[in-house]
Amino acid sequence: MSEDPDVTVCLLEAGGPGTSPLVSTPGAFAALIQDYRINTLNWRFNTDPSKALNDRRLYNPRGKMLGGSSGMNGMVYIRGDRSDFDHWAELGNDGWGYNDVLPYFRKAENNERGEDEFHGSSGPLHVSNGKREFDVYDAFIEAATGLDHQANPDFNGASQEGVGIYQFTVKDGKRASVKACYLDPVMGRRGNLRVEVHARVHRIRFEGNRAVAVEYSQDGQLKTIPCEKEVIVSGGAYNSPQLLMLSGIGPRDELEKHGIEVIHDIPGVGQNLHDHPDLMLSYQSKKRLGIALNVVGALKTVRDLFQYLTQRKSWLASPPTAAGGFLRSAPGQNRADCQVHVVPLAYRDHARDYKLMTKWGYTIILNIGRPKSRGWVALHDSNPESDPKMDLNLLSHPDDLKTLRNAFRVVQEILHSDRMKAMMKRPLYPDRYLETDEEIDAYIRAEANHAYHPVGTCKMGTDEMAVVDNRLRVHGLANIRVADASIMPSVVNGNTNATCIMIGEKAADMIRHDNMSSKNSIAEY
Repeated sequence: MSEDPDVTVCLLEAGGPGTSPLVSTPGAFAALIQDYRINTLNWRFNTDPSKALNDRRLYNPRGKMLGGSSGMNGMVYIRGDRSDFDHWAELGNDGWGYNDVLPYFRKAENNERGEDEFHGSSGPLHVSNGKREFDVYDAFIEAATGLDHQANPDFNGASQEGVGIYQFTVKDGKRASVKACYLDPVMGRRGNLRVEVHARVHRIRFEGNRAVAVEYSQDGQLKTIPCEKEVIVSGGAYNSPQLLMLSGIGPRDELEKHGIEVIHDIPGVGQNLHDHPDLMLSYQSKKRLGIALNVVGALKTVRDLFQYLTQRKSWLASPPTAAGGFLRSAPGQNRADCQVHVVPLAYRDHARDYKLMTKWGYTIILNIGRPKSRGWVALHDSNPESDPKMDLNLLSHPDDLKTLRNAFRVVQEILHSDRMKAMMKRPLYPDRYLETDEEIDAYIRAEANHAYHPVGTCKMGTDEMAVVDNRLRVHGLANIRVADASIMPSVVNGNTNATCIMIGEKAADMIRHDNMSSKNSIAEY
């Protein structure tokens, strides 16, 4: 937005600048998701009890810094399948089909593979190939292709299906977050761009149906910034609906319950929450390969850290999730509907099972790509400093459990093939080969979690539950848009960061077009 010198932009960020070395080091992302109280880079949310998952509360880390969750995610560069975006268009969202959004993916991208019909090479977002640092990567790919799963050199190309090596938002051994790629090159260099950190937005103020100001707290003071033209809400699938509701935009019953004046009754605010249900399968390896939190592993990590600090090399220079791909959960599926990541570490529970991580091993992360279960985001109270209340409601739809069970069988077959058995000492989670539906379902209910891909709570559309239109303007209001994962009517098959960046690029173009005839003042949350 600030490329136009006639536009003034104020960016309000609840977190800090995100300058910690843990943020910039690709291999350190697991440390960022921990729920230590001193972890100020992370919102550290928790869900309500999940009925289909043995009433477990799910820990829900989200980025709290400039760049948001792109500062703590796994950096996997995946856009989603062509059919995902065509489905958005079929729902009535003109301009959001695959052919409409591909130019924005290409515009954003600076891919080390160079430019072609699918990729760009001159955009701000650096995309690089994953490194084949660990033997388990090639073993998994060979095992999968040996069982007739196809190899795929480019998951963002002509077809998504297959196994191979991922690309990452990494440049020269450092995380290429949206802060690093979009903000850092211009922050402090453009007089029309103002960036405020530790600025917790409390509410958007309205005159009638028109957004006119943003109220926020900073350094213990309550401040207000007027907005002559537009407020752009970019808080993500949890914080964006929370802010709208705190501002009087949302389901009437929810607002009145907390004593909030209703500015506009939009029943879909906070609804349609969904994420990819995922599951981990961990195995102990025969040899000391990969990463482990034990004495030998620590000594290896010290060596690797020295190499990283002096040469930007070692496994710390690239996320340790380089291998994986997209598979079909059953022969009758007409497209890939599950995703896998291969990790050279035995882990589970958001890397909080430290005892498990002392073992030499590897983990396969499996998730299903198009879940039907839907949850919600609501308010605990009217206090803007409170966390939002949320329930992902994972696996509440019976089709999701069936799909995840089928996908588990597909992945378990790969992991117990001769090629992978040559690496395996024994299964850890689950601790044996699971045969029956009942065994698999019990494991799923005990261990399934989310994939850090929440979307949908301010969905784009034309139905009565839609929150924004196809130009991301909030229905029934003026001068306010939402531009983040919350506007996705349905989640894409794969990691969501690349799609969020595309949404930002496309939103900026639409805003410029809609306001090109006048000078603007735009506040972005």
